[in-house]
Amino acid sequence: MKNQRINLLMFVFLFAFSVSSFSQTLKFDGVSEVKPLKRGKEYSIKWSGGTKDQAVKIELHNASGKVQTWDETLNDGEDAVKLNSRLKPGNNYSFKFIVGNELVSSQNVQIKRRIPLALTISSIIFVPVIALFPSNENNGVELANPPPPALN
Repeated sequence: MKNQRINLLMFVFLFAFSVSSFSQTLKFDGVSEVKPLKRGKEYSIKWSGGTKDQAVKIELHNASGKVQTWDETLNDGEDAVKLNSRLKPGNNYSFKFIVGNELVSSQNVQIKRRIPLALTISSIIFVPVIALFPSNENNGVELANPPPPALN
């Protein structure tokens, strides 16, 4: 009888533990926008799993470690995150979700510049050069003929 009670308690404990850990597992579903992501823009990140009352912390990591974090949010399966405009471009970034002691990682995402580097460099070089050359056109304004000199 005592052995049955211990077995029953162990079964209840293991069942409760397996159900609680199964319900807390999160799965990264993706980013709402087209990849690659651009720094300085806001994106909607989606995930599934877990329970509604859990607090989820979202972090962005690269090979060197954590590069950006956002405030905790309730587990509603979606949150808006704005990428830092000073992130280095690359394809070794991943989102990590932290629920209690559990860490769930996403697949790698690529982050690009918002404005291509070639366009940025060309605007730095060519805009001042163009400003140095004044236009000979009068920009659509007709100049009046000066009056003839007065005869005395």
